Amino acid sequence: MYRRLNIRYWPGWVAVLVVAMFHVSIASANDWEDEALLLYNSGSPEINDLRARSTGNERLRAYARALGQLHAQPFSEENALLAKATFDALFQSNPNDQVGLASAYYLVRINHKHLDEPDLEAARSGYRYLFDSYPARFFGELAFLKYLLIELYDNESDKEPAQRIAALEIMGRQLTIPDMKRGYHRAIGEAYLGYELSNEKAYEHLKAAYELTSSVPETQVELMLTVAELAESLGEKDVAIAALQDFLKAARGDDRRSEVALRIAALNSK
Repeated sequence: MYRRLNIRYWPGWVAVLVVAMFHVSIASANDWEDEALLLYNSGSPEINDLRARSTGNERLRAYARALGQLHAQPFSEENALLAKATFDALFQSNPNDQVGLASAYYLVRINHKHLDEPDLEAARSGYRYLFDSYPARFFGELAFLKYLLIELYDNESDKEPAQRIAALEIMGRQLTIPDMKRGYHRAIGEAYLGYELSNEKAYEHLKAAYELTSSVPETQVELMLTVAELAESLGEKDVAIAALQDFLKAARGDDRRSEVALRIAALNSK
């Protein structure tokens, strides 16, 4: 059997989503796609692009300045708190426009990732608030994915993993943005595998994630292998072959290509 990674927790998928979103045309974008352009996970050159776009827009200018403070190197709590003050002012003055909602997300993110002593409970409740309060908005749905990961991998929870997953599945049905739906299905599917609860449920979710076409297929190669492995074990030969063929298209330099090709040949011979 071909080798695959055992992915149980992969926060880096969001960075890939950001790269894809930078290529969206603002003129033709939906509202949530416009909002996605305000997401930055590092002190990247794109923040300079945001500063350039902020000419004549004081809210966007202040937002770009706060992002620069938050991601300044070396990272420091002092800079995070300076950024937090700006994000808070932007949110308080208008919690519903794109800058206000993006600021609200970063306020929660600071509690989660940018303090010397992160406040996990504040982050959990903040992400849940954003999801409940801003349905079908980019940062509302992104907040759900953060909330989902906290819930799934909270070692101190008094609820069993199966209970947590069941509750999250109900919430996840509200998602509307394809990238968020893919992230949700992938996280839930990996949880079913990681906690060894159900290969069938894992396959259901991971196949749903696989079927949501990504603009960056190279980021989905491990998902393709996992879907193929589960499909084969559950008697879904055609799905297994299709996923392996997609892997060959996406993973041009992967050293597993030869064994994947052999596996396709073996499946076709059955």
